[in-house]
Amino acid sequence: MSVPDEEPAPSRREEYAEVTRRAVVTAARELFGDQGYASTTVQQIARRARVSPATVYAQCGGKHGLLGTLMDTWTAGAIVRQIIDACAAAPTVSDKLKVLADGYVTMYATVGDIIRIVTDAAAGVTEAQAFLSTANDRHHQALVEIAAQMRETGALADGLSDDDVADIIFFHFRYEQFTLAAHGFGWGEPRARDWIRARVETAILAP
Repeated sequence: MSVPDEEPAPSRREEYAEVTRRAVVTAARELFGDQGYASTTVQQIARRARVSPATVYAQCGGKHGLLGTLMDTWTAGAIVRQIIDACAAAPTVSDKLKVLADGYVTMYATVGDIIRIVTDAAAGVTEAQAFLSTANDRHHQALVEIAAQMRETGALADGLSDDDVADIIFFHFRYEQFTLAAHGFGWGEPRARDWIRARVETAILAP
């Protein structure tokens, strides 16, 4: 009886390289969050990660590469697919919106600092604008997929395309709106989540 081939175990060199990469990414995330992307230097990142500046460039592509890695963590991490799949399993549009609203709360608790980092960097650094554009495109495409799931229930308002539904959800649930309601107004996350979800439901459901 043949035994299926197993994936080869990573070498010590590969393990060390991955540990080093994670340390550099963590250091960049902390420094970008504390003092901003533009004000952070590769030397500071290297010092905090306890590596050489050359390693920061070789392992992660310098500051630019690190910002891209953080954006991928935000927009291409496992949580995005988990939210989409959980919405697919929910039976009604209202149920899907509840799952999505909870997903946004989890997302913002997990990577809210990265969203701020990328958004702030894009406002002042030209090279960072492409990352925010990519993030918004990925966000929109995920919402279009969820909107298509909602359409299958037959409960969406007439005249709304999947893009329209995605835009409505994005407008209401984007990070700036949510944090303004939850923290700027002092409502707290549960009230902000439920209030925004109710506004979206009113906007997209057939009367």
